[in-house]
Amino acid sequence: MDDRRSRAQAAAIRWVVLVVALLLLMVGAGYAASGRAVARGAGSPGVFTVTKEAVNCGRCVVEGTFKPDDPAEPALTGAQVMGRLPVRVLGDQARAVGHDGKVYPPDGGGAAQRGLGIAAGGLAGLLLWLRLAVRARRRRRSASLAG
Repeated sequence: MDDRRSRAQAAAIRWVVLVVALLLLMVGAGYAASGRAVARGAGSPGVFTVTKEAVNCGRCVVEGTFKPDDPAEPALTGAQVMGRLPVRVLGDQARAVGHDGKVYPPDGGGAAQRGLGIAAGGLAGLLLWLRLAVRARRRRRSASLAG
């Protein structure tokens, strides 16, 4: 019974590692692709204005309104900044680029690099999962040969 419980716990851990790794890989790849597209000129230039500031929180995300330079394009309200844009306080404005419903600094703001880092974490998680799965298979094989 105790052996069955430990095997079930090990299997649950492997599943969690797999799901988290795949999630990190997909999110990171999407973030990197959008950041790279903006860095290569994709998106609509405009002005971002802070409407919700990050107070006493160094890593909090500010929200605001993005108004494109082209009046034919719709403004984005409640938009989040996906790169390092130098705005923090309510009413701050900065030049930005709107792309796929998000706002980026004109040069991409390092979003592609951060996305690649997140994806690399997902890849590391997949390698960990693979190692755990191989180890579990070897244990099962040796147990069946011994039994």
